[in-house]
Amino acid sequence: MVKYKCLLCGIEWGNPEATDSDISHGYCPNCIRACYTDRIHEAQLKAGFSDCFNRGHSDCSEDACRFRAACQDDSVSNWKEEVIETVDSQ
Repeated sequence: MVKYKCLLCGIEWGNPEATDSDISHGYCPNCIRACYTDRIHEAQLKAGFSDCFNRGHSDCSEDACRFRAACQDDSVSNWKEEVIETVDSQ
C-alpha cells in the first residue's frame, strides 16, 4: 500500500489508506509536463524515439518510451482519479 507525493507541487496520489511511512516521493505528471518537456524531448531523441512528449498526441505507438505514462492523456486522466490531496496554489 503506497501513496506518492510530488516534490514540486506537494499533491498526493495513490492509496488513500497508506500511512505517511508508506509514502514515496517523485514528480506528478502535471509537474513533469510543466517543467521538463524540453529535457524529455532531448532524452526521447537520444533514445531513438520521436520527441512527441506533451504535444497532444493520443495515438502514440511508442510503447517502450519511458515517458509514456506522463505523456498520454488517458494515463494522466487515470492518475488524476488517484489524487488524494491537492495543494492550493499561492
